[in-house]
This record gives sequence, structure tokens and C-alpha cells, in this order.
Amino acid sequence: MRRIVQVLNSVAGSVSNILLTIVIAGSVLQGCTITPEDNEDTPPAEYPETPHSKVSIAHLKSLCKADRTVITDDISIEGHIIVNDLYGEFIKSIVVADESGCLEVSVDCTSTADVFFVGARMVVSCSSLALGDYGGRIILGAATSDEYSVGRIAEKDFSRYFLIDTSKPKEIIPQVTEISKIGVTHIGNYIELRDVRFIDGGAAEWCDKDTESGEYVTTERTITDPAGNEFTVRTLAECTYRNETLPQGQCTLRGIVDYFNGQYSLRVINHQIVTD
Repeated sequence: MRRIVQVLNSVAGSVSNILLTIVIAGSVLQGCTITPEDNEDTPPAEYPETPHSKVSIAHLKSLCKADRTVITDDISIEGHIIVNDLYGEFIKSIVVADESGCLEVSVDCTSTADVFFVGARMVVSCSSLALGDYGGRIILGAATSDEYSVGRIAEKDFSRYFLIDTSKPKEIIPQVTEISKIGVTHIGNYIELRDVRFIDGGAAEWCDKDTESGEYVTTERTITDPAGNEFTVRTLAECTYRNETLPQGQCTLRGIVDYFNGQYSLRVINHQIVTD
């Protein structure tokens, strides 16, 4: 029998049940949106089904032609949030997905799980934001004048750039693939790897500890498939299950394909680990 370990925010039931009702400060908000301010005398804004000048995530990423490309056109993307920081797998960033692929968005938010709900529909107005190329991986963030490709989008600007709509939650299904087939088209996208096993399964934790400080550190582990192909799984030190023992035996992993200067890795999201 297959056992699914803590899928999608550790809440039983469908994604719809997770998101249709959000309780904030004792008030129930249905079809929640981010607005400049909460005012009980002001009715919620009406948003169109399809945002003006919408482009696909794949198209937006194709506009990145340098280390940093500032977006000057009045365009937007629309997708659904597939990961936040609930499990510490992504810090100060979220990932949004549509039919064409996924995009990491850098945000200056202490707890993205409290703002960017997994499964929620999200519209991003991209004008004046910037696309950054981090060693071959594209990230959307704030345009900056420092040495970094892009900065984090400030929390005070969320209402300017983001619409979060929980009235139409959706579970995004990953692309099932194999280690030997992972390539450029998978960078930054959501995949599922089946029948893989950790080389250190049952013997090591997800993250190692620094020998001097005793603090957990971001760690890379190796998985292999029945054909002997190997791949790297990268886990941040902030991950909430960093001290859990790696699964032993065959398992299925779901995550985002990371990439930096020719090196691929997988970042598991929402603690999605299916074991036999």
C-alpha cells in the first residue's frame, strides 16, 4: 500500500477544502484578494476572469535576455501557487505555475504561507518588475541597482503587483519524468520522479549539521533509479523536516528542478514523498 506523507500544507482533504475558507483575525474571507487596505465600507474589487495583456509563464521567461531584464510592457501572468514556506523548502520566495511551466517569484515576506496560499489563483502584474538569470534559472523579482540580478518584491508593493484569489483553488499536477530525461526544458518546473531511492536512505537525515556550530546546513543527497541513473536532491537548512531520516527503499518525489551553472538538482515541495 502506498502512503502519502504530508501532502499540501499537511491538511487532509482536497485543495479546495483547504482554500475555500480562510480565517484571518476572526473574520471569514471567501474569495480572498490582496487589496491596498481592508475597509469594511469598501466592497471587494471585481477582477476579470482573464487579466489584461496576459502572457504565459513560458513566454515571460523567454523575455529574459541578460542577467537582469526589466519588464517595461504592460503584461501579466496568471497561474496557481504550488509552494510557499510552510515546510521551509523555499524561503522568501514562492512558485507559481500555469499550463506552460513554473516561475519562482522573490518576495520580502516573513511568512509566505500566511499570504500566498498553496492552490490559490494568482495574477502578477509584471510591468516594472525584473527577470533575473541565476546561472540559467529564471526568477521574477524587483528591479534593483545593486549587484544582484533581482531583489525581493517589498511587502508594501504586494497590492500593486499581486492578486491572490482563493475562490478558485486548483491542484497543479506535476509532469512525470525520469532522471535520464531531465534537461533544459525542466529547469524551474514541477516534476515527479517515480521508483527512485536515496543512496543514504534509512541512514542519514535530509540535512547535515555543521561540525563546529551544530547548526543544520543546506545539504545535497543523491537518488538513483532502477537503471542506475543518479540525481541530486537539495534541501535547505530551514526545511522543517531537515532532521527526518531519508526514506529507505523505493519512493516517489515531487519537486521543482533547480539549476545553477550546469548543475541540476531537485527541491522537494510540500513534503511530497510517496513511499511503499
